[in-house]
Amino acid sequence: MSKDIDQVIVNDLRRFDFLAQNIWPKIRLLFKGSVAARCKQCVLSSKAPATVLNKWGICNFCEEFNTLKKDQGQKRWEDMYVAHQRQHLDQMLTDHQGKGRNRYDALVLFSGGKDSVYILSRVRKDYPRLRLLLMTWDNGYYSKVALEASKRIARKLDLDHLVYRPISSVYKTLYRYTLQHVAEKGSYQTVDRLDGTLNQLLGLDFAYEFEIPLVLSGVDWAQSLIMQSQTYFLAPDEDIHSRILVDRMEQRSGFEIKNIFTPENQKLFWDGTGKERRRIPKYVLPLAAWRPDKADVQVQLDKEGLLLKRDSSPIITNNQVLSVMTALDIKRIGYCSFEPEFSAMIRMNESDPIYWKNVFECVEYLIRTDSSILKAVINRVLIKLELTPQEVGL
Repeated sequence: MSKDIDQVIVNDLRRFDFLAQNIWPKIRLLFKGSVAARCKQCVLSSKAPATVLNKWGICNFCEEFNTLKKDQGQKRWEDMYVAHQRQHLDQMLTDHQGKGRNRYDALVLFSGGKDSVYILSRVRKDYPRLRLLLMTWDNGYYSKVALEASKRIARKLDLDHLVYRPISSVYKTLYRYTLQHVAEKGSYQTVDRLDGTLNQLLGLDFAYEFEIPLVLSGVDWAQSLIMQSQTYFLAPDEDIHSRILVDRMEQRSGFEIKNIFTPENQKLFWDGTGKERRRIPKYVLPLAAWRPDKADVQVQLDKEGLLLKRDSSPIITNNQVLSVMTALDIKRIGYCSFEPEFSAMIRMNESDPIYWKNVFECVEYLIRTDSSILKAVINRVLIKLELTPQEVGL
């Protein structure tokens, strides 16, 4: 194994990203019959459940969305709803400046990706007296590019930064178990559901222990709607003050944490029941209220020298295990189980359709043809997990 296997994985992913965005668009017609037909609006695979393309190549989900979008009364209501959220968020952040019981007013869940960097930049400018602590997870499978970016940005802005690394067995156990039990649900509802929820819950637990009143997350409004049927920027108290977040995760994934983790590690999964209410933090999603144009976000971050475009690609900054998840999905269910989420985000103008069409088509072709381009990444990640391709069904 390479001494810096993480850097080798980054290099491999950069090559794939270049291929998907620069080479694939020029050759896709040559391989048209090798990948699924996709919606011309949201690029959703025709193999995704309940997806039907009309004669113009538009899926049924986009048809329904487009009908609602034309409703002027609905649009006026949504504009008022967003304006109310922005006002409420502004008041909350303003009121919390310098008011934390201890050293910090807000914990920023800081991945080093585009959304979390934008939140940090905007909060720093608009609420300069809000005392921030940045929290980044280093779970052993985190993107090296994103991890290094988070450290560099924290130094540049001279902010306290916690790089939190739970004992290695926690995430390794999570990935090993879920990757071997993906079945027909797909990786989005299984592997990603547990991984993403655990990151969220670790932030809540840390803020509670150190009495930090706000937790700021980079989940945007489209993701929040898709994952939790919630479009408000503030998570409901009944979710945070109970075990609902874990219950929801278990119901959707089909896994119970008691069957995966030791009793000690189960404590990492937040349960607000029985905790002191005054210390339980508010879970805040600023992007759900701000709803910035994603293209403008990248321009701004480039201008501020915080995050260059070459280091903001989701392929480069995402979890290494994503490569294995994608391969498993295409082999087992015929499409990447993350596609419905991204397609919904595209409909809501939260993601770039050209970028994701290139990614999903290219990765589908490479997996179906057993190309060495992605196989190298997948094998390296499996080596880190001490798994063989056969053990996960590849």
